[in-house]
Amino acid sequence: MYHKAFRNMLSKITLILVVIFVVTMGIAIKSDVYGSSSYNSYSNSYSSSYTNYYNQNQASPLAEQDYTRSGYTTKIFDVDVKVNKDYSYDFTETIKVDFRYAKHGIIRKIPIASNYKIKDISVEGGDFKVTKDNNVNIRIGSAHSYVTGEKTYVIKYKIYNYIQSNQENNIYVDVLPSGWETSIASSKINVSLPSDFKYTEMKGYAGSYGSSTEDNSKWTYDKANNTLSYEDAAISSNSGVTLMVKTPDGYWVGAPSKAWSSVANAAVLVICLILLIYIKVTRKKDADIVAPIMFNPPEGITPAELGYLADGVIDKKDITSLYLYLASKGYIQIIEGEKKKITIKALQAPSDEPAFVKKMYNAIFDEKSAPAVGSTISIKESGKSIGESYDTIKSQLKDRYTGDKAIVSTASDAKGIFATFIAAIGYILSIVFSAYRAGSVDVLFGSKYGGIMAIFVIIFVLGIWASIWLLILRKLNDAFFYRKSLGPGSLTFRVIVWLLIYFVYMSTLINSLYFAGKGEGEMYLLIILVVYTVAMPFLLSNIQSRTEYNRKVYGEILGFKEFIETAELDRINELVESEPSYFYNILPYAYVLGLTDKWINKFNTIKIPEHAGFSSYNATTFDYMRMNMIMNSIQHSTYSGIAAAHADSGGGIGGFGGGGFSGGGSGGGGGGSW
Repeated sequence: MYHKAFRNMLSKITLILVVIFVVTMGIAIKSDVYGSSSYNSYSNSYSSSYTNYYNQNQASPLAEQDYTRSGYTTKIFDVDVKVNKDYSYDFTETIKVDFRYAKHGIIRKIPIASNYKIKDISVEGGDFKVTKDNNVNIRIGSAHSYVTGEKTYVIKYKIYNYIQSNQENNIYVDVLPSGWETSIASSKINVSLPSDFKYTEMKGYAGSYGSSTEDNSKWTYDKANNTLSYEDAAISSNSGVTLMVKTPDGYWVGAPSKAWSSVANAAVLVICLILLIYIKVTRKKDADIVAPIMFNPPEGITPAELGYLADGVIDKKDITSLYLYLASKGYIQIIEGEKKKITIKALQAPSDEPAFVKKMYNAIFDEKSAPAVGSTISIKESGKSIGESYDTIKSQLKDRYTGDKAIVSTASDAKGIFATFIAAIGYILSIVFSAYRAGSVDVLFGSKYGGIMAIFVIIFVLGIWASIWLLILRKLNDAFFYRKSLGPGSLTFRVIVWLLIYFVYMSTLINSLYFAGKGEGEMYLLIILVVYTVAMPFLLSNIQSRTEYNRKVYGEILGFKEFIETAELDRINELVESEPSYFYNILPYAYVLGLTDKWINKFNTIKIPEHAGFSSYNATTFDYMRMNMIMNSIQHSTYSGIAAAHADSGGGIGGFGGGGFSGGGSGGGGGGSW
């Protein structure tokens, strides 16, 4: 019974469906809908639309390349640009893309430049985020979702152009970006000029970035609406369009300008220059240095200290001189062995000597405390040990010359530092103004990490520049400050070399500062920068003055140096007779002053007695050639040991005007999917 009822219900449903089908077919046949004019119109319209779409996208070689390479193509990239009286451009970009493969959305990149700024960004068609590096990056879409098929985006933004002081301020705009990732099937561009703008002529550029071939063939001008229009199809990827329109001088009203920065920059330099001249004129002039003839070094001064006081630098030669000093005092013995091997032997621990001398004595034998009498070490191993203790010895030596015994007075040193600071401020602010004119400040502060990264980059760059600048100035100042102990030849050489380095280095900076602003650096600013730079070495030198103690000791060093250079044989004989070890006592000082050969040669005819601190192999009389060899061996081993431990600076006394190109105007840039 159940099966019979089910069969009856199924028969009824089948009958109803047959009736519906017959009725529907009858109506269709009577109305002839498939052959009606409305259907044909729809069919033809659909067919034509589909054919155009297919031809422009699906079957286009450019589109196929896009799908293969990028997973999508661009069907439409229309641009409307409204040029305003204040030299700004209102952009509206309508971008229609076809995603064959799933993407988050698109990215539009607009370059950041010195001659304009980008503001008022809005987007229709999806969420968006704006970031900055060298571009303003407008990322449209969501990282949490994907899109496929056709999608239309409308991007609006405003470009505010700066008035350029030293060039024509024409309408110069990238209307189609030259860095777009895919081909563009169709593009219509409309540029609306202000109603009172008197159009005369234009130049158009199309192609890849940098293309300077002029092409106006696709541009048309509508006089009634004062607009310029451009239309093109099948545009290759990374091909843009740039428009340049001749603009009358002084046309723009209320446009921003960076010219104020040149005026402010010049004012800062002039103020700094006046302050430096005032400091230089009002400084306390150093008293004359008296250099009495000295037969011995200044009392209580070791050769390492004399080297430091003579040129203001504690270098390897100063430390090496302590070998000779310790030997001359009988604390160590320098022994020449077979095959010219040098050995150092401990004789007695130094007494009544500065801490750095005792440290040197211990370091020679690689000991933390005084070595046992009779201990020996090769000069090679000793040099390595000295290298490890080099910084400590230098520090202990320098610490002896502070306060009243300092080289320069505290007041004059502070004044010198203040003067250098003022000079640096002039350059630092010049760099900041130049970076502003170049647009670098906008790039830095708009970058991913914002102001923190910008400040770090600025400090880093300025730190490197200032370090080199200060080094050069210090070398020039030292050459003047120690000119009397350097000698005419060495002084002239140093001054010429460091002045040459200074002007080459600073000329590079000046060129960068002037030209970085891309047209905003005025000629008067360049002249002031040159004058400022030339004046610096003279204004910053000789500001510091010596302490009374240093003036006295420095004079004695000069007198002692002159004696070594000019001493007559009779006088030396007298000194040797009264002090048999006189040659050995003076030798370390002659070495540190760079007068070793002169001092040794003066004793060619003078009999020099043996000394407990020096022992030559198989020699019973003094041999100046062997003495030179010993000293060279000591110097080589010590220098090598110090160099191995750390680096050291050395030292010692020894149509219408102008054209353009594709991608060269305001805006432009590129973009793609993500």
